Amino acid sequence: MGDWHTHVITTTYAADVSGVCSAMFELGGMSIIHDPSGCNSTYPTHDEPRWYDSTSLMFASGLDEMGAIMGDDSVVIKDAVAAIHDLHPRFVTLCGSSIPHVIGFDTVGVAKLIEEQTGVPVLGVQTDGLKSYVSGVGKALDAWISRFADPKEEKVLNSVNLLGVTPLDFSTAENVSLLKQTFEEYGWKVNGCFAMNDSFENLTHACRASVNVAVSSAGLIPAKKMKTRYGIPYVLGLPMGKKMSARVISACRKAQEEGTNQSAYETFQDGTVLIIGEEVFAASAAQSLREAGLRAYSVSPDPDEGFDEETLGTMMNAAEIVIGDPLFRVLWEEKPGKRFIDFPHEACSGRIFRDSIPLFAGSSFELERLIGS
Repeated sequence: MGDWHTHVITTTYAADVSGVCSAMFELGGMSIIHDPSGCNSTYPTHDEPRWYDSTSLMFASGLDEMGAIMGDDSVVIKDAVAAIHDLHPRFVTLCGSSIPHVIGFDTVGVAKLIEEQTGVPVLGVQTDGLKSYVSGVGKALDAWISRFADPKEEKVLNSVNLLGVTPLDFSTAENVSLLKQTFEEYGWKVNGCFAMNDSFENLTHACRASVNVAVSSAGLIPAKKMKTRYGIPYVLGLPMGKKMSARVISACRKAQEEGTNQSAYETFQDGTVLIIGEEVFAASAAQSLREAGLRAYSVSPDPDEGFDEETLGTMMNAAEIVIGDPLFRVLWEEKPGKRFIDFPHEACSGRIFRDSIPLFAGSSFELERLIGS
């Protein structure tokens, strides 16, 4: 087995700091990446399609060499306090990249110091710039919910929170609209969408939902924490096509009735159609194709380590059809009777293939048509 930390041929996924900023983008806060500024530029240029069409307060601390060597936190605290006084954000999210991680920067402790000096809520999200966006989105949403959601809310039957919704997995607002529409078509109210196309005020009512739906693996961290804290069961699954949508709704009903967590998909270990991608998407897509009579299965990156390139390449070249981001083509050997179908993923290839990402969420999408079945 190769070193999963080393990607020789394939790209890495968006980093955890990008996940934090993406999750917080629309909620009226300020995001600060403690970093020399390299990770700051990667996020808006490659990982954030909303950057040029809307406004969000996002800064890098500009950590310099002497600050890192001396472990001097006073500069980031002073600059953060000044920015808060000038811009008046509703809240602040502080996270760190790899250099603060190496020097032992206390993200949570510094966040508390900034909050004490400003009176503005500051969420310290412990990141290191080495893990994938899945970790960053999940930690940021969990921090936000634990701080701002009202735990005393009365539950509303047949209502769901959609957890793990960011452009890194869903790209466009149209996908999110189709996602919401699907639940409403089945008679379920979308209580909150974390965190696209929704408001700070509405999301504070998160505890009203009778079920949480982790529509991406980034939603699993807050889903687990909300089950522990508030007793809200969760469902794993993404509505993709009529049959998969029906499975998700059925799992929601069972979760609500029994108070237990449910998965809307099974896990398959082999087949002829291999789907590469984020776990909930890929597994839901495989289930959807199984419902259509195809022997599909999925493989997903470890949220902390990514893919083992050797293992992934072997799996890809054993399959008849591979569905995945175009950047994975480098591991695929073109042979007669075999196909690679491009399905771009924002968190993988960024803006390069953004215009080719289909509207895949909701009951109207038919993945089997994409592969010509």
